[in-house]
Amino acid sequence: MLLAIDIGNTDTVVGVFDGDKLLANFRVTSNVNMTVDEAGLFVSSLFNHHMEAEAAQVSQVAICSVVPHLTKIYEKMTREYFKVEPLTISSHIKLPISINYPNPEEIGADRLANAAAGYDRVKKSVIVVDLGTAITFDAVSEKGEYIGGIIAPGTQTAGANLARKAARLFEVRSEKPDRVIGQSTAEAIKSGLFYGTLGVIDHILELIFEELGHEVDVLATGGEADTYCGESKYVKEVLPTLTLEGIRLIADRNFS
Repeated sequence: MLLAIDIGNTDTVVGVFDGDKLLANFRVTSNVNMTVDEAGLFVSSLFNHHMEAEAAQVSQVAICSVVPHLTKIYEKMTREYFKVEPLTISSHIKLPISINYPNPEEIGADRLANAAAGYDRVKKSVIVVDLGTAITFDAVSEKGEYIGGIIAPGTQTAGANLARKAARLFEVRSEKPDRVIGQSTAEAIKSGLFYGTLGVIDHILELIFEELGHEVDVLATGGEADTYCGESKYVKEVLPTLTLEGIRLIADRNFS
């Protein structure tokens, strides 16, 4: 049984796999002040709550992290609570895709997992859009090469920064507004964030297609994906557990 841990800047998501089947997944806020014991209690208690199996049945743990401090916490937790050596995903381990990128070590583990899972799903050129703290676009070629991508501010990041920088503005909920032209400050901010984010997604995809010379399939994941990608002209499918699937694929290459 594989425990796949995806540590993001905002949330940490844990998935439990039996072979290639995702049995359960759960999400908590990423807390940089978390101790090893708190991480262990969180994972083991949620595992026991969501699963009929015992945590002792976990034989493999793979960690995908963009928060270095929490990477160390979860690595130590894995050794102490599950008695196994964790696989920490990076460009230096075996991957289901190749990398055509000047400095592979710069590529975030989550982006590698997304690219691997996206390519495995469509078996051809693909772009994966991940909407979270940042909006990332990752492109994989027809031959299964990671060729690069784009990083833009996420909606909540942009909204929080707007509220912090402008004295009379404030944070609003991220959702589609009832109208484009807002009739209050809250409506105006909501509209700007929603349609601004949607515009960023589709315009960047158009620029990628132009640079590639053709359109390719676009998949989306991340905590904000459902909010925006149903409105996109180009996103084909929203896959909430795509990163976990990528972690599993990478783990399969390294544990087998």
